[in-house]
Amino acid sequence: MEERIADFIAALRAAGVRISIAESEDAFRATDRLGMKERQVFQDALRTTLVKENQDRPTFDRMFPLYFGSGGPPLQDLAQDLTPEEREMLAQALRALLEQMRRQGQES
Repeated sequence: MEERIADFIAALRAAGVRISIAESEDAFRATDRLGMKERQVFQDALRTTLVKENQDRPTFDRMFPLYFGSGGPPLQDLAQDLTPEEREMLAQALRALLEQMRRQGQES
């Protein structure tokens, strides 16, 4: 998730929002402390730490869903907490499910 937040900050900067390194660090600290499970709290933490000027709010509001989805908790890499063996098991299960869906599609 840290990489996604860093990419979001870079995109805001590219769109003209002035964000200092200290403000970026504040954003990481705030989201780390407040968590990411409650979408509105997560969004408010980023907005509060990254947006200083009212004129930048629309840019933030337009870009936030592009990086963190439009509903529910922000996108998370659920596989990051899996062991390599668990990741392989998940990949195998997904491949098997995909193959099953392909076969069912051909039978229709």
